[in-house]
Formats: sequence, C-alpha cells, structure tokens
Amino acid sequence: MLPVRVTRRRTAAAVATVLAVTLGAGALTVPAAIAAPVAAAAEAQEAVAQMPLHTVVDAPGGSAGFFVSDWSGGDLFAWTSYKDGKTVQPAAYPEFYGGDLYVDYDGAVVDMATGARYELPADNADAVGIAGPYVFTALALDSTSGTGTTTLWAHTAEGKRLITGLPAGAQDFHVRGGTAKHGLVRFKDADGARNEGLVDLASGKVTEVYKVPDNGTFTASDTRVAWVETDASGARRAVVVTRDTGARKTVDLGPVHEAVGIALIGDWLLAGAYPKPYGMDPALDYRLRAWNLADTSAAPVKLLDRVQSIHPDAGNGLLISGGLVGTGDGAYRVDLGADGRPAATFVAADGSPTETAELSPATVPSGTVDLNRTDDFEFQWRLNHWDTRVTVELKHVRTGTTYRSVQNGYDEAGGWDSDYSKGFPMGPRWWGQFENVDGTKGVRSPYNGAYTWEMTAESLVGAGPALKRSGSFTVTRTPRTHDFDDNGSVDLLARDASGVLRSDSSLRAGRYGEIDSPETRIGGGWQIYDRIETTGNIAGSAHADLIARDKAGVLWLYQGNGNGGFSGRIQVGGGWQAYEQISGGSDYTGDGRPDLVAADKTGVLWMYRSTGSATKPFETRKKIGSGWGVYNQLTGTGNIAGAASGDLLARDKDGVLWMYLGKGDGTFTARTRIGGGFGRYSELVGSGDYDRDGKNDLLAVEPATKKTYYFGGTGERYTPFNLSRVGTTLHANGTYDLFS
Repeated sequence: MLPVRVTRRRTAAAVATVLAVTLGAGALTVPAAIAAPVAAAAEAQEAVAQMPLHTVVDAPGGSAGFFVSDWSGGDLFAWTSYKDGKTVQPAAYPEFYGGDLYVDYDGAVVDMATGARYELPADNADAVGIAGPYVFTALALDSTSGTGTTTLWAHTAEGKRLITGLPAGAQDFHVRGGTAKHGLVRFKDADGARNEGLVDLASGKVTEVYKVPDNGTFTASDTRVAWVETDASGARRAVVVTRDTGARKTVDLGPVHEAVGIALIGDWLLAGAYPKPYGMDPALDYRLRAWNLADTSAAPVKLLDRVQSIHPDAGNGLLISGGLVGTGDGAYRVDLGADGRPAATFVAADGSPTETAELSPATVPSGTVDLNRTDDFEFQWRLNHWDTRVTVELKHVRTGTTYRSVQNGYDEAGGWDSDYSKGFPMGPRWWGQFENVDGTKGVRSPYNGAYTWEMTAESLVGAGPALKRSGSFTVTRTPRTHDFDDNGSVDLLARDASGVLRSDSSLRAGRYGEIDSPETRIGGGWQIYDRIETTGNIAGSAHADLIARDKAGVLWLYQGNGNGGFSGRIQVGGGWQAYEQISGGSDYTGDGRPDLVAADKTGVLWMYRSTGSATKPFETRKKIGSGWGVYNQLTGTGNIAGAASGDLLARDKDGVLWMYLGKGDGTFTARTRIGGGFGRYSELVGSGDYDRDGKNDLLAVEPATKKTYYFGGTGERYTPFNLSRVGTTLHANGTYDLFS
C-alpha cells in the first residue's frame, strides 16, 4: 500500500508554484500579494487543522488554504487556512470559489487569505469560475441582446484580459483550477459537444482542446490529461493522453459507478468513486486507488479507504477529501515522495472516524412500550456516514418471530430530520406494524411481550468493521376481543364446509388504507359445532377466548394461546340448545371482563356474567327481559356510543339494526335505531377497533359478494357508525358457513 503520513508537519511541496509573469503587454499582472510565496504555507504546520463535521474540500486549493462545504446537504461554506488551521466562513455565500478567492452574487471578489477585495466590471459580472489568482467571466459581444459570440475574460484587481485560442462558436464556459500553470475551461463547441481546454495562465491563451464525453471527470497535469468514459459494456475507464506526443492509453477502473473522480500526479493516475446518500452498491469499489502509468501491468494500490472529492491545489499536489481507517476523515494532501510514488498526508480532520461510528446517543425502545398510548417504534442511530447499511432485527421472545429492516444508505425522504450536526439519523421507524417478517415481505402488527433486537451498521464502501448494538424491550397493550395472536390487530374467524377454522386479519389505518395479511389455518374438526362465538378474555388468561356449542347443546370453552390458536377445549355445560342467539364480547356488568348474553326460543334474554375462571367461566344466568324473539342476530360490540360499558346490537327480521346502550350494571337503555338494510349480511361481528382510530367498529359478512365490510365507529350516542361501508380483504372470495 502506498504510504499515508499522519504527521504534524506539512511538506514543502505544499507551497504553491506562484506565477511571476504577466499576461502580456498592457494586460493585468499577477498581484504582488499572490506572486510572493505564502511563507506560512511552506513552513511547518504545528497541528492537523480541524474542519467542521461533514465538510469536504470543494474546490482546487490555493496558496494559503482551501474551501470546504457541507457535503451532507447543509448550508455551511467555509475556508480553511494552511497557516493556522482555522476554518472561517465568508461574509457572503459565493457564486464561484476556488483557491483562496470567492465571488459573491454582487460581483465582488474576495481574497480569504488577505482580506483584499475588488469589484468585477459591470459588463463582466457573470463569473464562470476561478483558476489560480484569476476570476473568469463570460461576455456576449452584443451585451444588450445577449446574443452573438461569447468571449472569455480573466480578471485580477489590476484589470482584465481577453482569453484567446478558443474555437469559433465556443459557449457555456466553466473554468476551474487545473495545474500550477494551466486552468481548465469546459465549453460547448458550435455543434453542442463538450470540450475541455487548457488555459495557459501566463499568456491567457487556450493551448490545447480535447473533445470528451458529456459526463465524466476531466483532469490535467504538467504532462498528461485524462478523462473518464464508459465503454459499450457499461464499464468505466480512464483515457490518459500524453500532452506533448498525443499518445493515448486506457486504464480499466474496475467496478465503479458513474460518479468517479480522477487526478494525475507524476506518472500516476488516481481514481475513486464518490459515495452517494443512497443507492450504494457494496459490490463496487469506492477506495482511492493509484495506477502506475509507467507500468500498466501493475495492480492499483490503495491510498485511502473512502473519497468524497479530488482537487488540485496551487502547487503540483492534490487535495483529497476522504478517510483512512485508523486515521480519520478529513482533508489529505497527496504529493510525490522521493521515490516518485504518491503519498497522502493528513492535513485537516473533520472530527469523524473513517470506520462506522455513532456520533451521538441512539434513540431505541427500552423498558415497557405501551401501545395503548403510541404505535411508533423508533430505532435511530446517529452515524458518521450516510453510505451505511443499517440492519435491525427484532425477535419476539415468546414466539420466535423475527422482524427485519434493512436500510441501504440514508434517504432524507424517509422522514428523518436534517440536522446532521449529531450525525446522520439511520434506522427504521415502525408505525404500528413491522415489515419483513421471518424473511418474507409480510407486514404484521407487533406482538405483545418481550423483544430482543440487534443492529448492524456496515460501511457500504467497505471502510472498517461493522458497528453492532443490541438491546431489549417489552410491548404491552390492553387485550382485544378479536385478537387471537396477541398482536393488536383484529382477527376474524371463518369455518369452511370441511370444518377447517381459519383466522384472517388486515392492518388498517383509517377508512381507506389497508395492508392484507395472509390467512392462518387454526385446524380442522370444527364442523361438530353449530355455533362459534368470540368472547374476549373470559377465563383469566391474557388472550382472547371463544366458546363453541356442539349439536348436542354442550358448550365448550377454548382459551386463546396468544399464537393465533387455542388450547384444548374445556366443557362449560349442557342445555345450550335452548338458545337461538348467543353473543359475547361486551362487558355489560362493569367488572372489566366481557360477558355473554343469550336469547332463548321464547324470546327471553339472559345474562351470563364471566368469572375469569376456566373451570367455571360464568356465573348463574340472570334474566334481563323478554321480547327478544323479534331479533335474528345479537352482536356484542364493546363501547360504541360513548358510555363506559359495553353495548349490544340487535338486528330484527326486517333487517333493521338497533342499539342497546349498556348501563354497566347488566341492563340496557331503550333501543336506538341505527338503520335498515342489514338483512343482506349473514354475520355481524363486533370487531373492536378495526381501523385503529380509537373507536370500536362493526364487521359485516355479505354472502352474495363473498366479502367482508366494515362500518367505522363514531363514538356518538345516536349515530354510533358511519353507515357508508368499506370493503376489506378479510376472507375475501372464500366459501365459509360460519364467522366469528
């Protein structure tokens, strides 16, 4: 590997080669302040300079310092001095900058090293770049109409000069630093093709012009020029041309993406691909590597582990923003050593290591997360690089179910804030649902109970080892009547003609947003029952239960196991064939446990208060009233009308739906008419809060369409539901003979 010097001294090669010649008779001269070498830049630098976090060298370096900007997307723009390592911000944001100069939007040119300032002529105010001590402007010959041949001018405080040697029809100029003697000018020719020219800064003449691809980097040294092009297969290569002979060779850059920077120093070509916020491909090579042009058979050697920018400085060296594992991120200067090989010296740090690291404390779930209050799971690590893959894997301890999130690079559109001063926020945020379940793309609502998590943050440019973190937390929420797998989402049971019982759920947020979840097969043999009713937790466990009546009239209890299924059945008692309707799921007595109501064949309604015991789940029945034979379906809904206790729906034989508001003592108020047209539904199911808006809802199964609809709860006393139904995916298009 080529050497990297982490020193406290800056090499003498950092001294700018300063022009001491004039642009010609009657033209401007190189300012005296720049013509003399900046002594401090040649002397020993006592400490590595400290740049602001997330800044990179953003222009060719000058004799006294270099400009940096916030590559993370912030507004910071500053200049770092070689003399004292201080980074200072200009008084105004620049239109153009380079070396030690910048041009503000009012046409003022400022020298950051000396504080000197001058104004560009009013007719030459359109700056197009900076090279060496000169500011370049473009001017159309007909300045009134803005048409005609465009000319290029170079300016100092002493005056201006016309740049000659450009081909006829040249336009759309952009100038930047190239070598100590030459600036680089990009322009379009008369045919609209991209060209790159070398401007001799001493004579003010364009001496060489190269036609190059529209995209790709162009660079120059005292002996060569080079640019990047893409061949027919899509591979990137550098074309290197010897300037005095025109000899041409190509260098295969290997697996790099299109944003690749190149530079020339001595007999070496340097190249490195610039990382992006997202869309990174870890199969590509993002290191700064050097190819020996005198020995093209030799393999490239690494200089840095990562690179963000490559620029020449006022001498014959290079300024590189990048990083080396074990040294850190910042500005590196590349010079030729005594052996003719390039070596990198660390000249300015930005306070971040090159390997993946946290810059501030993480935000992760811990302790107990109460999902009755929030459904936001936030896993956020403030990392030093946005080109990082963050993998978070959660494991539900009781079931072993895993949830996985993979974030390849930072995307601000994902919703994180843009305050990068503490690092780039990386990691998933789950709003009431987890994705990528057990290696599939399924979406689930999180189970209650204990979780462990592991985070792995890997550099997508291969810079250093992965960062790993781990932890645990517990999820809790109030058990729900129709939640058989203990994940907070509503589950609807359905039995087919063969006796197989299945559960289906979907994740819904509001009336129109739904994510379908796959059905779960609970088991067969359920054809022996003529009635299956969801009751909620009536037997003391933490999960929803159900009861089933067999054809002999024996009632059985199935306790939920929290995994979507049920434990073995427990006999409740016989004689239940006397009831036409049975309904559970509402707490009518105010003790916190759901109760059961049953209407017998004579129309008498009975209350079975739950006990919380699996061996005897109900107290002795209590008569509520008579005349209930007019109804062909009863549905417990929980609180749907604003009172504290559970309510009861009753549908009459004309299809009109009525509500009985629970008083909390096992009795009801007078009925309230909800609406007609409910006769089309074979089952009405009090689902609980299906759409996650905090109000209980109603599911309705329509055999004619083989679809399940939901009516959103309002919480209002006399209009408890929005009667505009919404279709769901629950058991869609299946053939079932019983729902609960």
